[in-house]
Amino acid sequence: MKFKRRVFSAVLAAVIMFCCAVSAAADGGLKEISQSTPFRMTVLGDSIAAGYGLDGYVRENEPCYETASYANKLAEKYGLKAKSTYFNDAVSGATTADLVNLLSDSNVSKHVKGSDTILISIGGNDLLHVLLGMLEDNAPNDSESGGDNSQVTSPEGSLGSIDPLKIAEIISTLPEKTEEAIEGFETDFEALIVKMREINPEALIVIDTIYDPFEGFEQIPMIDEIAADAIGKINEIIKNKATGSDGKDRYVVVDVAANFEGKNKELTNIEKLDIHPNADGHALIFELLDKEITSHTFTTWIIDPDASSKAKEEKVQEAKNYSRMMFAFFFMLIIMITVLFLHSIHNFRNK
Repeated sequence: MKFKRRVFSAVLAAVIMFCCAVSAAADGGLKEISQSTPFRMTVLGDSIAAGYGLDGYVRENEPCYETASYANKLAEKYGLKAKSTYFNDAVSGATTADLVNLLSDSNVSKHVKGSDTILISIGGNDLLHVLLGMLEDNAPNDSESGGDNSQVTSPEGSLGSIDPLKIAEIISTLPEKTEEAIEGFETDFEALIVKMREINPEALIVIDTIYDPFEGFEQIPMIDEIAADAIGKINEIIKNKATGSDGKDRYVVVDVAANFEGKNKELTNIEKLDIHPNADGHALIFELLDKEITSHTFTTWIIDPDASSKAKEEKVQEAKNYSRMMFAFFFMLIIMITVLFLHSIHNFRNK
């Protein structure tokens, strides 16, 4: 019995020595670094985030990493590489509900989880689809319109000119439809934030308010007033939900709408009947987001490139010692198992 206890004690000591060796080997040359720009960034949202309407944009190649979109400009400034440390998963025409569903995609979820900064532009299509749907339902075909090329451009297509006699009917029902859209947005937006935080609880999430693309839009009477009211309510929801019931920030809001106000014709393609930001508009959004993002600090761990030669030699020696200890550990273990086996045979023969 005493012999077995001694053997057990020896094995236990060997195990302890092995654990110490593993601990020593794990102590590598890692270095914590902090900076005011992201290490990994993901962009989500609709056609604005995707860069629709800019030179070089091709929807078939979406997301497009070649345009002068605000997302691409940010990635370039921060030294992020497309599809490596910068991912643009925006989808032209996407509503808030579409974005919630998109987060179930394994690749998108992986991008979100691995990023320290997530930028979101969403909500415009929740309202725009209501308006465009009503206009398209009442738009004549090309033969009826005499081939008029007037159009309001959307990611989904173009609209022919509208019969003025139908405009009053459209306008009268539009407030009710937009209220329904706003209620749906609020529900979907809350679901979006909850799901985002389930995937990545720590990342900086930056959400833009929606600018009013119909500011001063004179082609359809009263459309600018109805759009301004509805967009204002959407933006209030975005701002109000930034702080949770526990008083903690859930995301950061960048007020794009306020900075576009009064400058719609200069910052969008609305004069071409396209509601999307032009190059100047994207440049302004870039400046606003850059100012917010660089006000934060981002931290990661890297292998220390400044480790001295002596430190490197020590690490090499530690690795050699670790290998030797591993060999000694297994050698001792084999000997102990052999001794125990022989001792057991000896006891069996003496019975």
